[in-house]
Amino acid sequence: MDLLTNYFNFAESRDKIQLKYKVTHRESIILRMITSAHYKGHELTVSDVIQQKSIASPATSHASLKSLIENKLIENRPCTKDARVKKLIPTERAIKLYKELGMLLVNNKK
Repeated sequence: MDLLTNYFNFAESRDKIQLKYKVTHRESIILRMITSAHYKGHELTVSDVIQQKSIASPATSHASLKSLIENKLIENRPCTKDARVKKLIPTERAIKLYKELGMLLVNNKK
């Protein structure tokens, strides 16, 4: 299989998984940012995400966060030091999504 075919097959499978979890492209970028930071031992806040203007406007990012919470992919927890600060934590459902995506990579290497 050539590289382009391999990539397009991967992208199509990735899109199907994201559709299954009802994640838009923008939400997938934000979810990956939150989950990756969490995996590395950091917790992002709502402010951290909203300040990423290269992803979207603050209002659009906030709407994406709300959708991710409604889809049970992230949790919005108050910080223990300052209840006004909201930490974003990926849920087990988000981890399951990324495990499915990881399996795509493993299966494409075969």
